[in-house]
Amino acid sequence: MSWIRSSKGITLLAVLALSVAAAGTVTAVSVTSDAPAEAQVGETVSITTSLSDVYEDAENWQLNGETALEDVSGWEVTKVTPSGETNTTQFENASFDVPVQSSENIDHINVTVTGTVPSVEQYSYDPPQTFDAVTLTRLNDNQATDITTIDVHHYTSDSQASRDVLDEAATAVNDSDSEDAQSELDNAIASFNDGSFGPAESNAQDAIDAAESAESSQQTMQLVLYGVGAIVVIALIGGGIYYYKSQQDDYDKLR
Repeated sequence: MSWIRSSKGITLLAVLALSVAAAGTVTAVSVTSDAPAEAQVGETVSITTSLSDVYEDAENWQLNGETALEDVSGWEVTKVTPSGETNTTQFENASFDVPVQSSENIDHINVTVTGTVPSVEQYSYDPPQTFDAVTLTRLNDNQATDITTIDVHHYTSDSQASRDVLDEAATAVNDSDSEDAQSELDNAIASFNDGSFGPAESNAQDAIDAAESAESSQQTMQLVLYGVGAIVVIALIGGGIYYYKSQQDDYDKLR
């Protein structure tokens, strides 16, 4: 079982091409966003999501946006025409509704929200715990259709430090194929998921030690086998030489 999850080297504001998410029917609206792959609890982030092909499924509809970010300073919704003309509306609440009409001739819509990363309700090592940073929905004919939900991995300094040790342990366990090491890793993951980071790191270190011990034992066994093999080869060679000489001696006596 592989528990390797690498969370290092992720650029906070790397531009991500997002596939259109779905809890129900999915719209054909194209979505891109600069949402961070991960962010620390309490950190202030701004996320801009761009929607194009807005008339693909309906010419007149309502765009709804929600976020699990806290202390939201507001939303900024900018409609852009093919000629570059813009129409920006700002909303102060954690959610918004704005009409999208064919008469506006919209090329794309930029939606920006700013707020702080919420606390973690339930930790998860694999997959990493996330929160719904942006949820955009199309409302049309009394029917709600998901456009996209952007999830962001959120963490604390303690949980990230614990995850780093678990990542190291997971690599060591996979390389050693030790049942004892895997058991310790499983215990570490269970503790992490409970938010018990001290025990998680302790179990993870035990997993690393067990994996290294198993690997050392395997190397020792290989050396022993090599040694036994060498002795057998030498014995066979020696036996062959002895047999050859004895046959030669018997031949000389017959002469």
